[in-house]
Amino acid sequence: MMRCALAVLLFGGIAGRALATDVTICIDPEPPPSAYWVRDAHLNKTNVLTGSSIELIRLAFQKIGKNVTFIGDLPWVRCMKSVQEGTIDFAMDAYFDEERAKIFSYSLPYQQLTPQVYFDAIRPVSIQIKADLKKYKGCGQIGWSYRHYGLEPGDLDVGVNHLEQLVAKLKAGRCDYFLEELETVAGYRILGFDYLNDPRIIHGPVTDAIGPRRYLITSKGSAGSKMLPKINAELSSLIDSGQAAKIIAKYSNQPVFK
Repeated sequence: MMRCALAVLLFGGIAGRALATDVTICIDPEPPPSAYWVRDAHLNKTNVLTGSSIELIRLAFQKIGKNVTFIGDLPWVRCMKSVQEGTIDFAMDAYFDEERAKIFSYSLPYQQLTPQVYFDAIRPVSIQIKADLKKYKGCGQIGWSYRHYGLEPGDLDVGVNHLEQLVAKLKAGRCDYFLEELETVAGYRILGFDYLNDPRIIHGPVTDAIGPRRYLITSKGSAGSKMLPKINAELSSLIDSGQAAKIIAKYSNQPVFK
């Protein structure tokens, strides 16, 4: 779903931590503007991870006296697996999914997104509602939930991990469309990819898809799950005060460079 916000340097390994004094949170390494690696003047990744969700969640934990180490170098599937196994305390920016909810405890939602479908102007398709999606071959990303589009894991080709790969598959004719929330695709401008102004890419709403919301998740029964009531109270305060909206808004048009 990044900018001049609270940035975190990642140092490899999480050994020796204690939950009482240090919390670990993993996040999909790059859906800006919620989380991304800051680029230098040559668009090379630095070791600085930032973004709207990083700032917001870090602030919530600070308010309960917890320091956070963010881990942004794991694929999303491995991130969730590590939380399930207890080697990482939380995963951030998860969508609600009934299957996941059997394994994870969810925080309050802290952002709602806008469902969108993207297709190639050279091979246009007619998609307006969820039922239309199954008439065509769609692409998605590994481990992501698309149930808010009415799709189960087997309904999409989910062989890639990055939006750039989805765009490449679409333009190569390997799928008729891909799905991604509008805020995430717009956020890639931060990294130098202005997909919304690419003449090859047409996008529009899936009118009956409910916008997914972002959550912090932790393994059921874990020490992290016992912290959720306090975190929820802080998230609720940040949302009600308008501070959460300000943090999210300031990442909408951040420059690429550090």
